[in-house]
Amino acid sequence: MFLLMLFLLGFVVSAVAIRYAIIAAHKLGVVDKPGGHKAHDTVTPFVGGVGVLTATLCGLAVVSQFYEQFGERLYAFLFGAVALFATGFADDILNLNFKIRFFVQAAVGLIMVFWGGVVISDLGYLFSDEVLELGFVAVPLTLLATIGAINALNMIDGIDGLSGSLSIVSLLLIALAVYLAGDMAYFSMLLIIAGGVAGFLYFNLRYFRQRRARCFLGDNGSMLLGFVFAWLLSDLSQMTDGSPRAITPITTLWLFAVPLIDTLCVMLRRMWLGRSPFHADRNHLHHLFLRAGFRVQDTVLVLAFLQACFGGAGLLGMYAGVGEGSMLIAFLCVFALCFYILLRPWRLVPLLRRIQRVLGFTSVHAVGVHVSGLSPDSLGEISALLNSTISPYSDFRFRVYAPRPPAADGKCFGVIKLLCDDQDQTQVQISRIIAALRRELRSVPGVHIRQFVERQTAHERRGGRKNVGVDRRFAERRSSGKGTLIYSAAGESSVLAR
Repeated sequence: MFLLMLFLLGFVVSAVAIRYAIIAAHKLGVVDKPGGHKAHDTVTPFVGGVGVLTATLCGLAVVSQFYEQFGERLYAFLFGAVALFATGFADDILNLNFKIRFFVQAAVGLIMVFWGGVVISDLGYLFSDEVLELGFVAVPLTLLATIGAINALNMIDGIDGLSGSLSIVSLLLIALAVYLAGDMAYFSMLLIIAGGVAGFLYFNLRYFRQRRARCFLGDNGSMLLGFVFAWLLSDLSQMTDGSPRAITPITTLWLFAVPLIDTLCVMLRRMWLGRSPFHADRNHLHHLFLRAGFRVQDTVLVLAFLQACFGGAGLLGMYAGVGEGSMLIAFLCVFALCFYILLRPWRLVPLLRRIQRVLGFTSVHAVGVHVSGLSPDSLGEISALLNSTISPYSDFRFRVYAPRPPAADGKCFGVIKLLCDDQDQTQVQISRIIAALRRELRSVPGVHIRQFVERQTAHERRGGRKNVGVDRRFAERRSSGKGTLIYSAAGESSVLAR
């Protein structure tokens, strides 16, 4: 019960802080406006970091009140968190030069090392029974890891709910490791911060009737969370004052796997193509999921599950006594595989689309339902079913085609296309139609029901002159000349709902 109260404490203080921050942001105009490369289409406050910072301060207050082991280190953590939050907030409003952001991140890293005493001094028992000490490389490596963690979480913050979901998964896994190590101070602070992230997700995650985020994490929140991970993973992976480490240095890679792999793969791909590694593009992992037709919420679910698998594998390997060198080799193999796949997005996107169908997720490219194996005698009954199922909610068009050449059994196929401007509503209706048709037609043999997806060349393969012949072949294969229209019906929600 006490543990639940800590989590709820973080959740409540974060949610309340964000609620009032949203009101203030709209009044002051401190909002992220749509346009340019941004995917959102509504004015949205970037105040998610306010909630995370509030929960972090609350966690520090609890730790300082009940635990004395941190001492002056708490002030270093506090200073770094506030400094990065303020810098990120200024960047959200003023679009600071990257040199300023880099300078502040490096300064905070130095404060973490020399004031907080958090430094990656060794890499554990990596290749032998002896601890691999870093010596003079320790401080530069700590700075690199700190700056890398801050920017990795910032770069993956591209869609609603993603950075928050990945963060809360990693925070809870780290909390589990800390609990098993018996460090109740860090455990308490982790639970409160995780609760704070959950409070942010309440406003940022897409769920039920919340189809758009009510606030974004912003650079203020992503830089703050990145610093939290940099501090935690660096400190917990080292032996401080002779005390045992809660996690091994290699396990930290697994606990931060998705942001780390995504950032490194994207930057290496840019360099592979002769571009600057800092040149923004839309080839991040979540961009490819969206290009394949995954909804935002489905993308978040899959990547959060993937992070849980990576983090769980790292912890299981550590507790099972797998050698740290073996865990490093395994991680490098995973990274190499991911890089090979992400290097060829034109091949990954079709693969993701097939995975989507296997998982049963509705595609955002889906605009209706395809029904094959229909009997011409049943079209009137199906049309009546569609009127009762769809018309109260959306306009639709139902067209039935006889294949060319005609099928030996006389069967035909139909396309139910929704005419809805709201894409999210379209996905809801498609799922409803598929469920209703499968329920009503489950006793009819030979009937197959699936999503109807509008294909676009951009979703299939690389653009370019050398693919013209291939694209023409696809266009001919998917042309509408494969059937003869034999039946048509329509429903209008604006009329039937009156």
